[in-house]
Amino acid sequence: MADLKSQGKNVAAKEVYADLDMNFTAHPITGDLTIKKDSDAIKQSIKNIMLTNYYERPFKPALAGGMRDLLFALNTERRVKTAQMKIKEVIEDFEPRVSNVIPQFTIKRNNDLHITINYTILNGMPNQEVNMTLKRAR
Repeated sequence: MADLKSQGKNVAAKEVYADLDMNFTAHPITGDLTIKKDSDAIKQSIKNIMLTNYYERPFKPALAGGMRDLLFALNTERRVKTAQMKIKEVIEDFEPRVSNVIPQFTIKRNNDLHITINYTILNGMPNQEVNMTLKRAR
């Protein structure tokens, strides 16, 4: 956080997290791209990390959640634990704004995978959550 001087007193400025909205929708009044702020920006970032495949990002081959592989590989408890540890490491490595990452999986019928990721925003709100369901395409 930055310290600002206001009438001779130190005032702390709140750090704002902001990212572009990945839907690329236009703002209704200004026509500019909309922006996601604070917890919404972090949720979007975590989803992007989870849905990225290996070697999809140039110069960052390790930035991947590897979700495509998980749909068919979670048939033992050992593989589930390994996948949870890997997801935790990837999010903690590539999303520095969060801590205490706890991924949870629920395998539904037809190999649908429901993922819940609990985390705490640094210097911010505790007990945040991202939910996503991955479905097999064929």
